Amino acid sequence: MERNLLELFTRLLEEVGEEEAEKILSREINKCNIDADSLTIIANEGMHDIPSRYIHGDLFVASSGSLDFGSEEAILVQYQEILLKLRKKLSEREWKKVYLIPTGHVTLALQIKNLVYQILRIDTIDLFYSKGNYYEINIDFRSLLL
Repeated sequence: MERNLLELFTRLLEEVGEEEAEKILSREINKCNIDADSLTIIANEGMHDIPSRYIHGDLFVASSGSLDFGSEEAILVQYQEILLKLRKKLSEREWKKVYLIPTGHVTLALQIKNLVYQILRIDTIDLFYSKGNYYEINIDFRSLLL
């Protein structure tokens, strides 16, 4: 068994390289260690490298790469397609925690955050990046209102 794992690991390194192998293994380990009730949403993948410790539970990439911001219609069509895919994901099971990594355009992250609340009635825990540091922002809005 040990030899087989070492062969698989060596093959993975050869095929995708050390950096990508680390990402793949970190994500898979994270899936095993975190509740199945948690979901991490990356608003737009490819803009920033996210440390694997901030990927909780199941990972959903809402969009990746460049989006077409050439017209209002193009933006709306793309956002609706992204949100419909997210709606399907949110309906798969009963999520207890949803983490949002708001990469890409801020309006996309706002739409995603709003959709999560509209469907699940829970607030997202948002990843905040500043000067090389990451913070998970988890504000209990109900307590603010009381």
